[in-house]
Amino acid sequence: MADSNVVATDISVRNEIAMPTATPLERSNGAAAISAKAMTLAAALEVELVECVWDIGADLTHEHAHRLDLITAAKSVRVYFPDLELTSSGNASRTKRIEERLQRAIVQLQQRTPAPTYGFR
Repeated sequence: MADSNVVATDISVRNEIAMPTATPLERSNGAAAISAKAMTLAAALEVELVECVWDIGADLTHEHAHRLDLITAAKSVRVYFPDLELTSSGNASRTKRIEERLQRAIVQLQQRTPAPTYGFR
């Protein structure tokens, strides 16, 4: 039994070393950069965002640790981000994934005229 405790301790120490903890400032900077990107993408798609509201979560290991609410005058949509996407920048694949997620969310905010469900003959 003593050996299993040592192994578990060794694993937890390795995880702490492998996954550096990010500061709240890094999360805030990442959130601000993502918000700015959302505003730019929304303007390109002719969507007027009224507000971008972040909920920076406390459980940083959770896949949906952080939530961004994109709000227009008529609709809102939520986008979730893991901690790594807020605290790391410069990674091309992560940046692309963030932009695609934001684009999908912003498209949901576009105003569309509903198609008629019937036609006249």
